[in-house]
Amino acid sequence: MRLGRFVGPRFAALAVLLLTALWLTPARAADRHVVPDIRGESQPGLRAGVRLVRLPLTIHVATGDDKVVFDLRRLNRAVWRANEALRGSGIEVYIARVELLPDGFAAIRHRRDRRRLATFAPPDGTVHVFLVGNLELGGSRRADRSVRGLHWRYRGLLGRMRNREYLIVSNDAPATTFVHELGHLFGLEHDTSHQNLMCSCRQGPRQIFTHSQGQRMRTGALAFVARQP
Repeated sequence: MRLGRFVGPRFAALAVLLLTALWLTPARAADRHVVPDIRGESQPGLRAGVRLVRLPLTIHVATGDDKVVFDLRRLNRAVWRANEALRGSGIEVYIARVELLPDGFAAIRHRRDRRRLATFAPPDGTVHVFLVGNLELGGSRRADRSVRGLHWRYRGLLGRMRNREYLIVSNDAPATTFVHELGHLFGLEHDTSHQNLMCSCRQGPRQIFTHSQGQRMRTGALAFVARQP
C-alpha cells in the first residue's frame, strides 16, 4: 500500500488516521503504475482451472475542514463484501494506494464535479475509487437526486481523457454499493431481482450475482486489464 498525495502539512495527521483506521491488503504497487495480476492459483470457491484476476484499487478519500469526510472503517467491509461476491467469477480486488483529495470534493453534485474527479484517475492499471461525503446526480446548474454510488466513464473526444473511468461511493452507502458499481465497471446492467447485487432495490442478507452475470463480469475484468497502458 502506498499512501500519497497529501495536500500540505496540515494533512500529516490524516496519514496516521488512514493507516490506523484501515486493514490494508499487502500492496503490489510500483511507484507510479500498478499492473493487474492474473494467476493460475486455486482459491476457495474458484472453479478448477480458472485463473484468478487480481485488480488493484486506488482509493481517493475526499477531505474537508482538515478531516476526511468518509468513515474509513466501512471501506474494508465493502472490499471484503466485494471479494466474497466476485470469488466465484475468479476476480479479486485489493487496495494498492490511498490518496487524499484536496478540499472541494466532499460533495459531488454536478456534471462539472464528476469531470474534475477524472483528472485524478489516469489509466494506470488500477481501479480508481472516490470516497466522498455525499453524491448527487445533476447537470451544470442543479443537482437532481441523491445516490450512493456511481460508475463514471469518459465518452467524449478528448484524447487526454481517453480510457478514464472511476467509481464513486458516498459515506451513507451500504457495503454492497461498491461491488454493485464494480458490476457496472465490468459490463453489467441493472437487474430487477431484490436478491441480485445489480438491483438498486436489493434487499436481504444474501444478495448475489447470477452465474451468467459472473461470466460477463470476468470478461469485463479481462477487458479492463487489456485497456491498461
